[in-house]
Amino acid sequence: MVDLALLQSISYIVGALGVCVAAIYYVLNLRSSQDNRKAQLMMEYNRIMSSKEWLIDLHESMNYVWKDYDDFWVKYGHPNPEAHCRWISIANSMELALMLLPKKVVDEDVMKGYLGNVSFGPFWEKFSPVIKEMRIRYNVPRMFELMELYYNKWLKLSPVQRMYPP
Repeated sequence: MVDLALLQSISYIVGALGVCVAAIYYVLNLRSSQDNRKAQLMMEYNRIMSSKEWLIDLHESMNYVWKDYDDFWVKYGHPNPEAHCRWISIANSMELALMLLPKKVVDEDVMKGYLGNVSFGPFWEKFSPVIKEMRIRYNVPRMFELMELYYNKWLKLSPVQRMYPP
């Protein structure tokens, strides 16, 4: 005959195994949810950066021509709100995407492949003198700092695919 203590021990073991299986399932489900969220974020970012409005703003701002910071400010700064909003919205969207990287919300290699190829490098190369001057004049030393950081990390040592002339 089976001892009551043995049945009770088996019952505890089965209960403990059930809790372990539930914990493993929860961890796997959580990991899958995180991967799905990362994919959703990239799809949303792709939707924004593939929009006609965003692409027109990018192309038009990349065609800006100026001699020095003061010339830039007159043509494309606050005195010209449409032109100012055009280039600053592109810079803001890139900076926002880069803010997700240190928090590991988005995979760095994926973002590097997405941003680093066509628009990010040439945009930073074109606008970095203006941004650096704005940092000094308006005492905003961290303005678009992630763009500069990731440009130096990703693109300075490798060639940039050129969609726009330097």
